[in-house]
Amino acid sequence: MILGQILAAWIYSHFFEYIAHKYFLHNHKKFKFAFRNHFATHHKNSRKNEMYDEAYENMISSKFEVISLTIISVLHFPIFFFFPYAYLTLVYSLFMYYFLHKKSHTDVEWGKKWLPWHYDHHMGKNQHLNWGVRLPLFDYVFGTRVKTS
Repeated sequence: MILGQILAAWIYSHFFEYIAHKYFLHNHKKFKFAFRNHFATHHKNSRKNEMYDEAYENMISSKFEVISLTIISVLHFPIFFFFPYAYLTLVYSLFMYYFLHKKSHTDVEWGKKWLPWHYDHHMGKNQHLNWGVRLPLFDYVFGTRVKTS
């Protein structure tokens, strides 16, 4: 039962990351009230600086991302009462998302080596591919993983 909760939450967290990244963060015309700066700022900085984005040098500069991840954890909190290990896995996944995303944009060589799919997302010809940050799990499922590096 515990392992099932952990596995289900881990898979769900990758699916949620894929969907949020593809349909909310990059759909800035539809969701401009919340995400208008993501593509314009983060992707522009990453492209201009070979993946490096100085906004990730401190948590204050990446406050939008920190606040968003905190809201996601709060919205999922009711799960804790029924599936506590699933909720803890989700919170851990949110933390790891932030840590890995930040690391990939502050230590570019590390990012190229350990998250090449995310490097491809930013530096490839088409930035509307390779939606997974931690793993390209659902990019393979949905056929959106394209290797460019």
